[in-house]
Amino acid sequence: MKTYNLCCISRIALPESLLEGVLEAVESSGTVLRKSEHQTNQGLRALDLQVSLSTDEAFFKQRLVELAHRWETDIALIPCDLKREDVRLIVFDMDSTLIRQEVINELARAHGVDGAVVEITERAMNGELNFDDALKERVALLKGLPRSTLEGIMTRLELSPGVSKLIREVQKRGVKTAIVSGGFQFFAENFRRQLGMDYVFANDLEVQDGLLTGRVQGRVINAQAKADIIEDLARKEGLSLDQVMAVGDGANDLPMLARAGLGVAYHAKEKVRREARHQVSFGDMTTLLYYLGIPGDHRDEAP
Repeated sequence: MKTYNLCCISRIALPESLLEGVLEAVESSGTVLRKSEHQTNQGLRALDLQVSLSTDEAFFKQRLVELAHRWETDIALIPCDLKREDVRLIVFDMDSTLIRQEVINELARAHGVDGAVVEITERAMNGELNFDDALKERVALLKGLPRSTLEGIMTRLELSPGVSKLIREVQKRGVKTAIVSGGFQFFAENFRRQLGMDYVFANDLEVQDGLLTGRVQGRVINAQAKADIIEDLARKEGLSLDQVMAVGDGANDLPMLARAGLGVAYHAKEKVRREARHQVSFGDMTTLLYYLGIPGDHRDEAP
């Protein structure tokens, strides 16, 4: 038998019917070894069970997925031999993960080419197009955009709900944080400074005479690069990959999510939700604090 941490997190309070369904699933598949509850003024918001399963993990997990979607509640099944309390590095994708927007779509809108760019972005994030080709095609359409426009767009970008609290809480515990993005360095570096994060890796837009040239300079941060960077950062910090959490939403994040000990699809595209081991599909970023086993009433907050 293998033991797991089973986490259930609701945006307000866990429905009684969900709790009954989860406990029924556990009782038919194994044994509850330990239980931890997180109460709020609105009721029980999070439940953390340690369970020992005698049944097939995939079958049990499918039952949890059905319950999660029926009650719009995030549920994670994390093996206990993956010591979540030992996570010391969290790596975030930027666009539609750390922040709400897809920056390249905002740039395209400012340049009047958003129709073509938005369609390419959507297909690329769903894994329907080669990322490198899609990036070059979209950036080429930005040729002639004044660099000063980037500063105006930066002021309109919004952090995803709960990001600020998540970063503060893990930093208190000595966890390092990084942005590893297929987006753009100007924006990623601004968010790194704003949040006090440790590392940033993103694509660099080439500029000449104050205008974008329509080209990316240097190494393209694609799916393989993201996975490689996670390994490099773990090595630099003296960590095993089991001590790394990665968070992303697009198809180009899948290798990164697979490489990290805790890979989480955050409000992700369908392909990514299917393939990632863990998901946050309903709650905000503070849901990850419960996945890490960090106690408390982690309320949603303005970024």
